Amino acid sequence: LVTATGLERPTARRILQGLIDEGMVRQAPETRRYFLGPALFELGLAASPGLDPRGLCTESLERIAAQTGDTVFLTIRSAFDSVCLDRREGSYPVRALTVEIGARRALGSTAGGIALLMTLPEDEAERIIEANTLRLPRYGSLNAARLRKMVGRGRTLGYALNSDDIIPGVSGVAIALPTIPALPAMALSLAAISSRLGPERQREVVAVMRAEVDVVLE
Repeated sequence: LVTATGLERPTARRILQGLIDEGMVRQAPETRRYFLGPALFELGLAASPGLDPRGLCTESLERIAAQTGDTVFLTIRSAFDSVCLDRREGSYPVRALTVEIGARRALGSTAGGIALLMTLPEDEAERIIEANTLRLPRYGSLNAARLRKMVGRGRTLGYALNSDDIIPGVSGVAIALPTIPALPAMALSLAAISSRLGPERQREVVAVMRAEVDVVLE
């Protein structure tokens, strides 16, 4: 936390202690590690949108995973980050479980995040990339220059593509869902070992996902 925020260690500790007192953060006594506290769950319930994005996309995720055999993700945008809201695993024995449900990452560090960046005006996307520049190298071989190329390539292809660009041997494709009132920006993505996502299969998988987007919007 000190590294990420630039705060002095005593200052970070005082803030954390205040959050613990309010129930926003908890600390495991055995390991001294910090975790989200129960009060955040209560706030989440109070702030839940009129529509449930997970419930809206559950059946589509299951169908995509069943049809493709690979791992499918539902990703939402949260300011300069992306959050994995849901995940379904396919039947193929070698699975690319690249992101856990609930994981928050810099926007653009996953195929779903790239798809969400692609929907933004170029100046806004660039502002986010610049803001996340120092965070991007945490995710494999990613950096700002590579992310810019991936966003540009995605705009040309019509879908986001991670082709061994972040983690060697793992590739992914993604498409953003059209804006749905009262819901955050969302994207569907699929990750697999790279040998399963050549150009022809990329297009096949994207067609499957686009068909499910139509179902979600019905």
